[in-house]
Amino acid sequence: MNKYELIGIILGDGNIYYNEEKSVYTLEITGNADEDVEYYQRIKQLLFELSAHEPKLKIRHEKLGRSLRLLLYNKEFLKHLIDEGLYFKDKTNSGYVPAKFLEWNYMKHILRGFFETDGSLYFTRINNIPKYPRLELKTNSPVLASQFFDTLHNQGFKVQRRKMSSDKTHIIYLSGKEQLEKWINEIGFSSLKNKSKYELWKKLTFYIPRTSSKERLQILRR
Repeated sequence: MNKYELIGIILGDGNIYYNEEKSVYTLEITGNADEDVEYYQRIKQLLFELSAHEPKLKIRHEKLGRSLRLLLYNKEFLKHLIDEGLYFKDKTNSGYVPAKFLEWNYMKHILRGFFETDGSLYFTRINNIPKYPRLELKTNSPVLASQFFDTLHNQGFKVQRRKMSSDKTHIIYLSGKEQLEKWINEIGFSSLKNKSKYELWKKLTFYIPRTSSKERLQILRR
């Protein structure tokens, strides 16, 4: 994990807020308290190493379940990210990767971070067995979608794109075993959640839906 993966994370489930009245900068990254704790602990450690300030990791109890909230209050570090070109105003619809980070050496980390927060790995059924892999990246930003699509296409991935008419979400996706293995070899996963999904599918040649990371690890140890 490095600064470029962090940029992908922020473009996914992160936001930088600025309180002009109090001159306070805040980074907030949200996640799933059931599956993402291990990964968010590592993000917390990375933020500490990069900023020399201790972030706060909190669990919130909400109507739809428990969520994670990782917070960093550090004006100097967050101004540095903004000065690097990280867009933070209306990121949801207008986010993009700064031009100087569009090279593959940076983008492979940015893609990994974005996938871990706003992507998904799932397996569609063949003869009623969930075994055909698909990776998806979802964003409301058309610029970000184009950047991801172009980067993956130029790297030789058989990438596809569609736009949902219901909520205008842009979906970038890869399908099949060959594309999943190419992703593993060239980009990879950082979280225990996605690593265990992949390893379970690899071991069994199919996937077991609705399993937790803990359950997947138990199966893998057998």
